[in-house]
Amino acid sequence: MATCPRCKGHLTDSHKCPRRPVVVAAETTAVGLAGAFAGLVLIALFDTHEQITNLDLILVVAAGALIGIGINRAMRG
Repeated sequence: MATCPRCKGHLTDSHKCPRRPVVVAAETTAVGLAGAFAGLVLIALFDTHEQITNLDLILVVAAGALIGIGINRAMRG
């Protein structure tokens, strides 16, 4: 399938580019924060004895953000 040269989205019959890049950046940021928060909540639920280190916490939050952004990009496609 072809890609739009402007927004890099899939070119379909009903394709419309986003109006502003700021909107796309805000959406990506919001989804990243939601994914990071979901990772933090999962750690709080499953690590009841608080044995996680700071580095592990950073990795889980970053992984949650990246997974959230990846899911968002896949669903927009």
